[in-house]
Amino acid sequence: MARPAPIRLAGMIAATATFALAATEATAQTTTVCAAQTGATCTSTQTMTGEVTGTVNLDVAVGQLQVTNDASGNLLVGGIDQAAAALAARQTMTGPSVTARTAVDAPTAHVENGGAVATTAVANSVALGGPSASITGTVDQSAQTTVLAETVADVQYIPAPADFSAQAVANAVQTSTTGASHQDLTIRQTNAPSTIEARTDVYVDNAWNLAARANARANQTVLYNAGGSLVAATDQTNQGRVRAVAQAQTYVQGQTTVAARAVANEVIAGNQDIYLELNNTQLNTGGVEATATYTGVSGYDAYVGAEAVGNSVTGYACSQCGGEVNVTNTQTNDANVTATTTATIGAGRTAVVGATAVGNSATFYVSRPGG
Repeated sequence: MARPAPIRLAGMIAATATFALAATEATAQTTTVCAAQTGATCTSTQTMTGEVTGTVNLDVAVGQLQVTNDASGNLLVGGIDQAAAALAARQTMTGPSVTARTAVDAPTAHVENGGAVATTAVANSVALGGPSASITGTVDQSAQTTVLAETVADVQYIPAPADFSAQAVANAVQTSTTGASHQDLTIRQTNAPSTIEARTDVYVDNAWNLAARANARANQTVLYNAGGSLVAATDQTNQGRVRAVAQAQTYVQGQTTVAARAVANEVIAGNQDIYLELNNTQLNTGGVEATATYTGVSGYDAYVGAEAVGNSVTGYACSQCGGEVNVTNTQTNDANVTATTTATIGAGRTAVVGATAVGNSATFYVSRPGG
């Protein structure tokens, strides 16, 4: 496994907006689009056509390593506290690329207390939530750009848990409302022909508890509610290539986990209360690939897995609340879906290896609060 080439140190998040006075950390543009008041109507339109790049290069010998590297084309973040808001949001990302790269080039270093390195690249992202909140409205996301997240590491010795990950997403929507809350949302996500790729490549001479993970998604919607009804209409279309590659190599290891997951369209809608209504439509015509590779000389336990899915939807409500789930679901996959796992281990105690490839996956259930 080759060591990472030097990468310049820089960072950028472009075309960022907030509503309800919620703040983000690093922003190129910040715009308050509605006041934090009951019954507010929030309108946001974001268009990004340039290149977004976040890069981190490290050569360190430290007690603990914590690195977060995020690159976003359009970012909308909102917080609502004991109020109601009507939202109309549109995000469009077209341009050369959204790229986040992190390289830890420390082949003689000891990281005694372990840590985590996470690299994330997202073209369009919306994150909303709050306690005792009501959110209604529409989110419309459209992307046609290369999205790449890459984490590369070369370290000699890590005698503690260490997690290295990369995540690439074209369109992402996440909501979380708690207390006496309610959601009624229409979400449309489209990813045109493009490449969405997450790569993690890790080499550690002596690793006690190592994880290398890569997650790539074209369209992702995650909705969570508690204390009221959750009503959602989701429409996802992907024409791009979605690829996740996770690789790890060790000389001596205690436990190593290598996981790659690639999904074209994914919806998760969960209500820890009585009522969930979901109308879901998903169409994938782009290829989906997940590859997990582990090479170890000697050690104990290895867990290696790759999962590739064309369309995935999960919906649930609370059984102890008398939960009711009403779902209309249409999924069409017209593309190759491939999962590949490779493990080469000289000597070890346990090896758990698996590969899963699914065209369409749908799961609906009721559960007790908390799971």
